[in-house]
Amino acid sequence: MSSLTINLANALATDLARTYNPYQEFVANALQRDILRKLIPKDSFEADFCAEYTFHEANAKCAAYSTSFEWEIDRVVFGEVRRLLDSFFHPRGELLVQSYDDLFYEGRLGPGVNVCSSGTSLFGKLWSSPLSHSSAVLYEEYMLRVNALPNWREAEQVRRKNYGEPLVVPGSRTIFVPKTTATSRMICAEPVLNMFFQLGLASILERRCLSFFGIDMALQPKVNRRLAYEGSKDGSIATIDLSSASDSISLKLCKDLLPEWFYELLMDLRSPTTDIGGTQVRLHMMSTMGCGFTFPLQTILFAAISKACQNVFGRSGDSHVVAVFGDDIACPSWVSGYVIRYLKQYGFTPNVQKTFVDGPFRESCGADWLNGQPVRSVFIKKLDTPQDRVVAINALNDWSAYTGLSLRETIAVLYESLPRRFRNRIPRNGPQDGGIRVPIGLAPSNVDHNGSRRFISWEPRMVRIRWNESGEPFGAYQVIRKLKCNPYGLFLSAMYGEVKSMATSVRHNLSVYRAKRRVSPNWDWPADDTLNGYRLNGQQWETAVGENLNGLA
Repeated sequence: MSSLTINLANALATDLARTYNPYQEFVANALQRDILRKLIPKDSFEADFCAEYTFHEANAKCAAYSTSFEWEIDRVVFGEVRRLLDSFFHPRGELLVQSYDDLFYEGRLGPGVNVCSSGTSLFGKLWSSPLSHSSAVLYEEYMLRVNALPNWREAEQVRRKNYGEPLVVPGSRTIFVPKTTATSRMICAEPVLNMFFQLGLASILERRCLSFFGIDMALQPKVNRRLAYEGSKDGSIATIDLSSASDSISLKLCKDLLPEWFYELLMDLRSPTTDIGGTQVRLHMMSTMGCGFTFPLQTILFAAISKACQNVFGRSGDSHVVAVFGDDIACPSWVSGYVIRYLKQYGFTPNVQKTFVDGPFRESCGADWLNGQPVRSVFIKKLDTPQDRVVAINALNDWSAYTGLSLRETIAVLYESLPRRFRNRIPRNGPQDGGIRVPIGLAPSNVDHNGSRRFISWEPRMVRIRWNESGEPFGAYQVIRKLKCNPYGLFLSAMYGEVKSMATSVRHNLSVYRAKRRVSPNWDWPADDTLNGYRLNGQQWETAVGENLNGLA
């Protein structure tokens, strides 16, 4: 551990040595346990190894899975899950996905990397790359639609001239990203065309989730957090979390549960293997974290299981709630035992440390509640840069606001580690990494002629690909060195909204910030991103920040 983390831990112990009630004792113990639990290690070898080991375990479990029934009622529940899924995938008796036309016109690409893509921009993936895919079927279906669109057809001809025939690859490629100090998160980067169609399917599935289950992917985290809050108060709602959920959807389970046509579609879109350190590993799971349709697929499966259990075991007067977001499940407590039983029967593993059926604690979608009070800890992931420490200060100030516990010593350690130019103070609704959020009583005294406060905010410097009138990229050498001119592709990128003012902003790993002069006419306006799904009382927050920053210049 670095000297900063040691000093931080010691200061936190000093701050939290005295608590005044059971609630404060609970949150103090939780913060001491959690604050450095997700700190990204300097050497990730052991964390990566742990993630890979867990992945191989899940893959082997998927290979060994077979649908079996212990009791006759198990057949009834299984049949009800199948019935629900059949209704889900056949709205009004028709196929949910009529043809690849539906997938193509919903197709898109995310901000991450793909196999053999030239950077992370849409242009670099579709029109300035080898256009990787794992199945010839995908390119054939892609070209059937492209040939009907003149500009897209020309863009593909230019791409082929620059890069040759599309590249057939065995499957996805594994990358590791930080998760906790103990284990990394393993994500599989998909081939370009696989991901394009996968995300097209995801859009269709998400809309159907809303119409069939009432699950709105954009709003569901708020719904789950509210249900967790209610469950912590009266015990009516249980929250269930699963371990390695995305890696536990076995091919055999999907074949048994899903309509045959949809199963075959998923088999066409998925990657059959993944590359781990140069070794091709055959996947016995339907998809991995990183596959475009994994999240909606697991949401659908778990929602169907939850609803099936309520339909089979429910009695008159029982509450019926289907609230699922990925592997975050909130359901009525009376049915939670059945839901857990059948999740296990279908090859999934409830995380006993994050599943709460009894007692006053509930957790879902990043919100933790104890008897209706917020108890979410602060998880510091990085302390390397001044911005990392500023983010930590702001999060800890919010924590102090809703717990009532002062963190003066802890904040002082972080504050004094900042170079003076990074001790700038910004409004309550400013960016988490822009500076230290303070109430107006601690704000800079510089006021303009309108009475608005002037301040300095640190903002990330975007990496942009710039384009000249001929469609040639320039600037940001580390991003554009693999890109080649494709005017038709550039036009299509603009149609997708990626090109603005002759430039494309791209995702990157550079941590470059610059100071910007800003003005705020409403300094104490509440922030939208308050911690734990709990909107802080303005007076609570002002008092906490004032106490924590007291005496710091």
